[in-house]
Amino acid sequence: MLIPEQAFVIEPDPEQARAIARRYRGKINPDSPYTRNWLRLGCSQEDIAGGGSDRLIDALVAWGTPGAIAARVQAQLDAGADHVLVHPLADDLPAAIEQLEQLASALPRGSA
Repeated sequence: MLIPEQAFVIEPDPEQARAIARRYRGKINPDSPYTRNWLRLGCSQEDIAGGGSDRLIDALVAWGTPGAIAARVQAQLDAGADHVLVHPLADDLPAAIEQLEQLASALPRGSA
């Protein structure tokens, strides 16, 4: 079974969405296996510095409208994922549930 995780935030403003994503990503440890993998996959040291470049954040966290996020989830399914674990970046449980409900309504039938 292939089940990737997709962190997401329903926020159409790029600067706001990336700020939320960076807050949840926290400080990037330069010695972590994740960091080594990002470098192996083509990220640079500049991408990793300072909380992550826009390019890195955009690759790690889906943001935008529910439809845009659903398209990212669908792309993973189309690429061979059996399921996609969606992870709302929210400050509390009610906000997380609200984001999940919005995303669920945008996913194709049978995906949620």
